[in-house]
This record gives sequence, C-alpha cells and structure tokens, in this order.
Amino acid sequence: MKKLFKIMTLAIAGVFALASCGDDVPAPYPTPNPGGGDEPGTEVVEVTCAQAIDLCAALEDNASSAETYAITGYITDVFATVSNNQQSFWLSDNNDGQKMVQAYWANLPEGVEKFVAGSKVKITGKLLKYVKTDGTVITEVKNADVEILEAGTDQPGGEAIDITCAKAVELCAALEDNASSAETYAITGYITDVFATVSNNQQSFWLSDNNDGQKMVQAYWANLPEGVEKFVAGSKVKITGKLIKYVKSGSTEAITEVKNADVEILEAGTDTPNPPAGEVQHITIAEFLSKADTQTTYELTGIVKNIVNTTYGNFDLVEGDATIFIYGLLDKEGNAKNFANMGISEGDEVTLTGVYEEYNGKAEIKNAQFVSLKKGEGTGEEEETPDTPSEDNTFAGADATVVMSEAYSECTDGNVDATPITFDAVQVSFDKNGGNNAPKYYWNEKADFCTVRMYAMNAMTVTSDKQIAKIVIKCAAPGSGKNYNGNDEMTTTAGSIQKAEDNVMIVVDGINQSEVTITNQFTAISGGTQLRIHSMGVYYVK
Repeated sequence: MKKLFKIMTLAIAGVFALASCGDDVPAPYPTPNPGGGDEPGTEVVEVTCAQAIDLCAALEDNASSAETYAITGYITDVFATVSNNQQSFWLSDNNDGQKMVQAYWANLPEGVEKFVAGSKVKITGKLLKYVKTDGTVITEVKNADVEILEAGTDQPGGEAIDITCAKAVELCAALEDNASSAETYAITGYITDVFATVSNNQQSFWLSDNNDGQKMVQAYWANLPEGVEKFVAGSKVKITGKLIKYVKSGSTEAITEVKNADVEILEAGTDTPNPPAGEVQHITIAEFLSKADTQTTYELTGIVKNIVNTTYGNFDLVEGDATIFIYGLLDKEGNAKNFANMGISEGDEVTLTGVYEEYNGKAEIKNAQFVSLKKGEGTGEEEETPDTPSEDNTFAGADATVVMSEAYSECTDGNVDATPITFDAVQVSFDKNGGNNAPKYYWNEKADFCTVRMYAMNAMTVTSDKQIAKIVIKCAAPGSGKNYNGNDEMTTTAGSIQKAEDNVMIVVDGINQSEVTITNQFTAISGGTQLRIHSMGVYYVK
C-alpha cells in the first residue's frame, strides 16, 4: 500500500512539473503495464516537436528526461541506413523540411522495411539533450518506438527540383557550414571519379556538368539502383537528395555534397576512373604539392616507401625531398583491394595518376590510378605490423575487469560483429551508430589475442547495476606508423576523457552514473582513427 501511495504521489508531482512548462502541454496518460500486477505502467505525455524542444532545453547537458513523451510529427529527413531493425530520422511539426527532433536509431514497426520521408508518425521515448563537441544542442529521442500514422512519399520538401551541378554549388554556398538544404534536388551530370568501393549497396563518386574530369558535386554513399553492381566513371546520371555544405574539420574548403542520394542511370559510362596517362600532364611531386590542385588529374613518378597496407595500397611516394601519401592504389582495370597482386615492393619506382586532396591537414592522393612499375632494389613487401597487447593487463583497484580475448574466446579466426558482453555488474554493447562499418571483434593470429575495433562514428555503451566512477581502457600498442589508439575526437556522455601520450591507456573519469556512452566521433562515416580496445577496467562509486 505504501508503495502504491508513493507511485501515485510521484505521478501527481510529475503532472504539476509538466504543467509549469506551459498550459499547452497535455496531461499524461498511462500506457499498459507490460509486467502485469497492480502497479501502473509508465506515464506518457503527448507533445509537439516544438514543445519537446522547450522541455529538452530545461535539461542538463547530455541528460535524459525522467518522463516518457509521445511526439507526433512528420519525418523530414532519413539520414542513416537500416541496422538491427532500426533507422535514424529527423522530425518536424509540419512537412516543411525542418529538423526539430532527432529520432536516433528508432525501432522500425513490425512489417516496415524502412522509414520514409514525408510520413506522419508518433515516436515514444525519453528526451535527451544531446550536446555535440562544437556546442550544438540536439533534441533527441534514442531507440524510440514508432507508430506510422500516414505513409509518406519519400519527398519531404515536395517534388525534387531539377538543377545542374553548377547551380548545386551556388545553392550550397549559401548554406551554413555542415548544414543541409530544406529542399530536395535532382542533379543531372556525369560521374567523373568513383572514389570508394561498394559497401551496403552504396558507393561514392564525383559529379560534373560535363564529362571533363571536374569534381563539382560529391555523391557520398549514393544508393546503387537495382541490378547495378557498381557506378562507372563517364556515366550520365541523375542523383536525388538534399544538399549538404560539408566542411572538413580544420579546413575552410567547402564541398557540395549529397548524402545517400538515389541514382538514376541515364547513359552507361566506359569505366575509365581517371583519364589515360597520355592525356594528363606529368609533373614532379614537389610541383604537385605546390599546385595543390583539387580539380585536375596529374601523373607522378616516385619511389615507394613505408607501405602500411598491402590490401588497398597505402604508402608514401617519394621523389627527392618531396613526399605524397597514396591512400589506395587502383590497378590498371580500376579495381581496388588488388595491391598485393601488383608486385609492388618498397624501393620500386611507380608511375600513377591522381588528384590532390587534403585529409586532416595532410596532402594525399586517394584511389590513385596505377600506370607503370619499375622494379628497384627495395627490401621487399612489408607486412602490416600486427597489434601487440599491453604489457600490463591488470587494473590496480578496479572493481571489474575484462580482457577481450576472454570475452570473445569462442572466436579465434578473422573478425565478427562485436556482440554485447557482461562482466561483474557491467554490461557493454557496441553500436554502428551511423558509421559505415560496424564495430568488430578482431582476432590477431600473429599476436594471439583480440581487440574490439571501433571505427568512425561507432559507439560503446557501458551500463551497470552500480554507479560507475571511472572506466580505464587499454588499447593495442601502435604499429607500422599507424595511430590506432585513441582519438582526439572521442566523446563521452558523462565525465571527461584523458589519453596517455603513448595512446595505450584511455581514462574516462568523473562519470558518476550507471550508464555512459563513449563515441569514436568523426566528421564522416568512415576513415579517421580506430579505437582498438584490448581490455577494460571499471571502477564503481564508493
């Protein structure tokens, strides 16, 4: 009886607290109690997107509401592919293209394959005031249950507007940095460069108004049409989606981008990813670096040094005192992941073609085109240096510890998706979180131990029955010039992150909550620095 009285008192207090936010906030209604018995179910308060924003503003940064809300609105943008029967989208009170509430990895209703822009829906869950590292505040509902009220047409801003690549660049220039257009556009042009392999039935390419090799609009992870295995350079296509003014971290150069565009093939291309060598200017690497021309393809010759990946072909190309990093080398047929079969070793002289790019302030050529090889007196191919475990796998004073080799002892070959693990009072789950690659358990046969690899955008949520004070993460030691361990853009929903100089140990301190999410935050859905977790120690609040 006392328990029932306490619950009723808290419910009444919740109603008065909500009423203080404004007279237009509706009173809560009870949902069915799934557990049965005499206790009432969770109370749900129906609100609009605008009211959700007001309520969320009153929360502490990165804190969740105590109450559960049902928000009715229109899906204005679906910004992630389906994963684990979940998908992410933006919601607005009207079908006007605004992004008011973010439904982050919402649950697809039974029988629904994907969420569709323009649909009227009701989402149910707790509000989260998510604050990004740049200070941007997002009103978010994570893992919401969704009810489809009216099916959409997949065009939230009305009919797509037909424009050229040049017009897209002009329109994008007027947007704020890293902002999306409210309108949906259909851009017709020619594929001038395909710069990524196929993944999840998507592929990335550059578009131009003419088949002239220019890079005007970036179609980032565009959807392959049914029956099409890959995009082909030289093809005339129409891409449909919203414009994004993408500005890389630390850069002032803006890229006109359409993310996850739908593509219609108008004319098939010839599958020539770069112009033939005879049609491009041959220059020195020093001249290439000096020009820093992000639009023109040039031919370069240099000596292969510091091979760091023998699958894609990641290495330094050196000529005298000048060096350019090659991030992926396509063979003569334009195929990626074929470097191991090309017979290239350190010390060999290689001629290739490519376009200047900058990544994190470093000059590189991405997916260069192989032209010719002259064998040198190199040391032979250098295999990727394997991960090596931390020398000390213990955590002095930790209340709970786990070593990944023990947690995933059932798998000793290759790599598999990182499934949840439990140790002591701690549960750990891993989330793709909108990234291109899902977190993986990776067994290193040479080192005879395993890590969990968290790629760009991947998240790890640690939950406990007890209050967590601190988490210590030990990573695999770095190898072959790669910075595997730690990321200056890592974020946490509670506490602060500290990283040792050798990148082997990462400490998340001052958590003082029973749940925390650590994210390998990055500006894109792939690339960046991996976090390779070898073992973890968890300290409880005393």
